Amino acid sequence: MIIFKTMNKLKYILIITLAIVINSCSNTDLSSDQDKSFVKFFGSYNSDIGKDVKPFDDGYLILATVTSVNEANTDIALIKIDKFGNSLSVDTIKHSGGNNTAGKLLMTDDGGCLITGSYTDTTTNNEDILLVKFDAGMNQEWESIIGSEDNSEQGVSVSKATTGYIIAGNTNAEDPVNRNPKGKLDILLVKVNDSGEVEWMKNHGGDKDDFAGEVIWINGGYVVVGTTETFYETIPSAFNIILIKTNNSGNETDQMTYGGLFNDYGYSVIRCPEGYLIVGSVENIPGGNTDAYVLKVDENNINTIVWNKSFGTTLNDKAFDVIKTQSGYMVVGEKELTSGKAAYFINMDFEGNLIYENAWGGYGQSMYSIEQASDGGYIMTGSSGVEENEMICLIKVNSDGEL
Repeated sequence: MIIFKTMNKLKYILIITLAIVINSCSNTDLSSDQDKSFVKFFGSYNSDIGKDVKPFDDGYLILATVTSVNEANTDIALIKIDKFGNSLSVDTIKHSGGNNTAGKLLMTDDGGCLITGSYTDTTTNNEDILLVKFDAGMNQEWESIIGSEDNSEQGVSVSKATTGYIIAGNTNAEDPVNRNPKGKLDILLVKVNDSGEVEWMKNHGGDKDDFAGEVIWINGGYVVVGTTETFYETIPSAFNIILIKTNNSGNETDQMTYGGLFNDYGYSVIRCPEGYLIVGSVENIPGGNTDAYVLKVDENNINTIVWNKSFGTTLNDKAFDVIKTQSGYMVVGEKELTSGKAAYFINMDFEGNLIYENAWGGYGQSMYSIEQASDGGYIMTGSSGVEENEMICLIKVNSDGEL
């Protein structure tokens, strides 16, 4: 059973919170319980999307793609938030006059953070991977732009490695080895050192479009989840969830695809007891009616699905991110209601059994990232609104998943 958190009440909360954000972002005169749950909005009325969120300095950091002042292009923004959800500072990473988009945010061992994303070179009109390192005081330490003159490379995800960092992204470069023609996407893994200097780059894919979702570091190498049009289980000419294992040099050691008969997409992967947990979406009918999809695969043999679960109704529901908790997993995404998209929150045990699921909004909300807060609750970010008229949405719920 889906728990809808009193939509009329939620609508009231959304309206009041929006007024607070616009008119009094510095107001911290709040009750002691007001940091347990809230809904906040940031940005303009153009297109601003929260891509990742992490706890930081008794508050939170949001990584976002925001519309530039002249409304012509997008920039990457790093927003520091206090524990009540009020904005304290905004660092905007601007480059050229092109579109720059946020990927993922990684908290580093020195108390700072590393962001990845994509930067558009206006001289070539191609994209490059952008890495920016901040110290614990939110001062920029270094920046690295990774790419080639003749191709586009996109930064999607970043993770720690034994030394340095591993980036997952995409490239449209021609690859004679895997027969990828120029213009089609390959999954790209890039290893950099602690200063952002490239140590190696490896392509993974085939003669059709293959693109990355998230990469994690494991003992002996890396695991990346994504979406493939090249490889399939039963039916070609459809997208499938793909999981690729590599060694420490980025060379593939194993690969497997998952999903149903139609288009399926892989967005996030985490380590779990004796395996890997993948979240994404699966289509029940061609071109629509998707379910949020969660599956666990064996860590020693990724061809073995330990269990898989679908969540949703007869409309379109998707899962974008997952975290492990003491009792199971928390998954976030979007749920389609008759009124529109709502933020989707799924709590399940370690066997994938549903404990509860909540939906908030119904007016164009999607959640792309979730983390556990220091008080045992959960912080998530995404967007609220319709295409090209979206604001960054930040939702904090208590330990029971309640607003």
